[in-house]
Amino acid sequence: MSITIRQATAADLPGLARLRWTWSKEGQQPLDCSFDEYARDFADWYQQHEGFVAYVAADGPELVAMGFLALASRVPDPRSFHRRTGDIQSMFVLPRHRNRGIGARVVERLVRHGRTSGCTRITVHSGGRAIPLYSRAGFAAQPNLLMLTIH
Repeated sequence: MSITIRQATAADLPGLARLRWTWSKEGQQPLDCSFDEYARDFADWYQQHEGFVAYVAADGPELVAMGFLALASRVPDPRSFHRRTGDIQSMFVLPRHRNRGIGARVVERLVRHGRTSGCTRITVHSGGRAIPLYSRAGFAAQPNLLMLTIH
């Protein structure tokens, strides 16, 4: 089958939860709840957070990749009161579908969505394995972007 990239719908929430669950299990950390509990809570969370949009890659009925774009307003400046920023989050491709360009296609759709939503910039915090993916998509490290990790 061919892979299709599309914006996620409410019908995709169980599949998105399954991808996020699978990704979490890859980390080898024990999980504190059952998948059914997580899927229910994930669906509730997603429906309550309008500032997120998800895109998925589907191989027929199976979701094989996902990515989220968090959208937020920015403080207006004298040139524009309609400033937005985006942050790509939770990009994940199932291991058996990696290295086929699927992640790049999801990122491209997230960036396109950000542009049409009025984002003036899009950021991503990436693990080392995915840095080349984002570099090919035009992302570049910024020396003035600082982060404070709070535990």
